[in-house]
Amino acid sequence: MKALQIIGAGQFRIVDADMPDLQDHQVLVEIQMVSTCPRWDINMMAGRDMFNYAKAPEYPLPIGFPGHEMAGVVKAVGPGVYRFAVGDRVAALEHIVPKGAYAEYAAYREEELIKLPDSITFKQAVSFELLKCVAIGIMQLGDLKGKSVLISGLGPAGILAVQVARLWGASHVVGIDVSESRIQYVRNLGLGTVMHANELQDLRFELGYDCVGAASSVQNVLAHVNEHVVIFGVLHGDITYPEALWARGTKLESYKYRPVGPRDHQLLIDLVVNKGLNTECLQTHHASFADYGQAIELLKRQEAIKAFFFPQADFQSLGDHLGQSAAESNTSE
Repeated sequence: MKALQIIGAGQFRIVDADMPDLQDHQVLVEIQMVSTCPRWDINMMAGRDMFNYAKAPEYPLPIGFPGHEMAGVVKAVGPGVYRFAVGDRVAALEHIVPKGAYAEYAAYREEELIKLPDSITFKQAVSFELLKCVAIGIMQLGDLKGKSVLISGLGPAGILAVQVARLWGASHVVGIDVSESRIQYVRNLGLGTVMHANELQDLRFELGYDCVGAASSVQNVLAHVNEHVVIFGVLHGDITYPEALWARGTKLESYKYRPVGPRDHQLLIDLVVNKGLNTECLQTHHASFADYGQAIELLKRQEAIKAFFFPQADFQSLGDHLGQSAAESNTSE
């Protein structure tokens, strides 16, 4: 099968890889659509560790990594599998280890997948892994009904968070960013109230959800929230917790990962099918794997929310020579 592999900072290649060997409780998925995760892709191509910018990743990265947001069709099941059958439409809910989903096929454990109803398209489902993470973090805020919520960052996570908070009953939701183009994009979609981060002035909120992770963003959220703040973005920098927050009893916590189960699956499907959450709006640019480097540049310049690929078509459109030439032409930023 064909796959993409990042081999160094700013360097990638198209490779021939072995088909995954199915282990007990694993499912082989023919990947129909895969989407970038901007923070992962940008950092891996920039030579930075996702969680510690002072470190570099160990190159070459595993084949297909860091691709993890995918939707596809079950092609085979291993011993012990009982939740899925050949032909089921599925989406990923977890990273796969040790390889990634920038490939034609990938093997997943049963618990890493969600079965899709026919009413959900691959484009709606491809970023269910991100939606799952965003939803888990928002659950940490407790019951949103009647609450006011401030969402910081209008990247993919923030765009979903603004919608989830509103659909789960928050009375007033405001999304903020420092990018005028992102603000206008979300405003044009009609997803909710959005404004520049500097325009909050004396507005106050009960709950806050930071999707940026930069210390300055978290600090701004803390300055406008009374009760509870969750940091969803990967934190970089130090935060000050002023005495006034202690006196008010403001709770500050990080995102807490947890495994998901059938009830979570139902909540995700309900958000999209019954409540009308817009996940397709994240997928703004289709690219060929040969143009992966250019797609990452679009993400860096915030000209794309996410870039997406169709492995079954995009890899097939690349001959071996074309794939290698494309890789060689994208060896530096």
